[in-house]
Amino acid sequence: MNNQKSYKIVVCSKKMRNIRGASPAEVAKKVALKLLVKNIYNMYFSIIEIKTNKIIHYQSNKKELVRPYHKNGKLVKYQIIVKKMGKQVGGENPIYIYFPKDKYHISINNIKRNSKIIYIKDLSENNCLLLEFKKFKKSEKSEKPKYYIELLKLNRCQFQGSTNLKALINYANDLKKTTNLMYIFLIDDSYIPSINICLWLLFILATGESWYNKFRFRSDDHDSNIENNRQIIQMNIKNFIDLIISNIKLLKSNNENNENNENNENINSILNNLNNENNEESIINKITSFFNKYDKSKTVQEVFIQIKRQLLEEKISDEDINIIKKIFHIILSLRIISYNNNLKYTIP
Repeated sequence: MNNQKSYKIVVCSKKMRNIRGASPAEVAKKVALKLLVKNIYNMYFSIIEIKTNKIIHYQSNKKELVRPYHKNGKLVKYQIIVKKMGKQVGGENPIYIYFPKDKYHISINNIKRNSKIIYIKDLSENNCLLLEFKKFKKSEKSEKPKYYIELLKLNRCQFQGSTNLKALINYANDLKKTTNLMYIFLIDDSYIPSINICLWLLFILATGESWYNKFRFRSDDHDSNIENNRQIIQMNIKNFIDLIISNIKLLKSNNENNENNENNENINSILNNLNNENNEESIINKITSFFNKYDKSKTVQEVFIQIKRQLLEEKISDEDINIIKKIFHIILSLRIISYNNNLKYTIP
């Protein structure tokens, strides 16, 4: 810590009257905010000392209160010296800034030398996030250690998933100031728990990108995938149905002509998924019947915006949910939508 920068704030006690009785750490943060001191507020820092002239009111590891007072009829100037620490704010892990103790329970386990598991739960002990903080293996001894966070689980607890994810991103962005944190990594296998429908596919069909893509999580081939999917979702829904049907017929034909063809597994998977009905006409009839409920002049995106809303608001029948699952299975088997679910949020 000896190479960390120190900063000095000089302030009259008048500015501290509204925070009488606050701890020195709270005083430093609030004074820094009021004075709009650049590179101080929102940094992780601890206080070296707070003094008035030669009188020291706070020393390291002591929790004395700072109280404004007059001396010889004049306001006394406080000299607050803070030091950028990186891993501490008032002696605590900075994760509590973004997941405060009055809302979350956090436990941190060191499982390996270069790895920590972080469990984040709400106050009812519902799981919110499961993280692993990892260190890259050094390529050279002189190289500064690099880190990344792997998001193993993200659940809706007492707080929405988007709330928890934004808090994690803000935490990672702040860590970047003091550690060589490179990115947040995750494998997107998201689905709607109540009905077990693939959430990332639903979002791509309705918006052109997955739910995590909205938060700047990207795969290495993100741009090419987005372009492919953009062309698909802008298709007229009738042409989209024809595309699915033609692919099913092609798979069926290839399967009949060559039993060892790699598409054999695909078509059998599709057929078996549709209640073991071993003819493509049954599949086609189910698809056509389902989409007849929607305006055929609309694009794929417009139709699936409606479907997405119905699913998330639970305003759709069980029968339709089952056919949507089958349609999604076909889309995935035929690889109509492109998506690499190994995603990274690169720390700016």
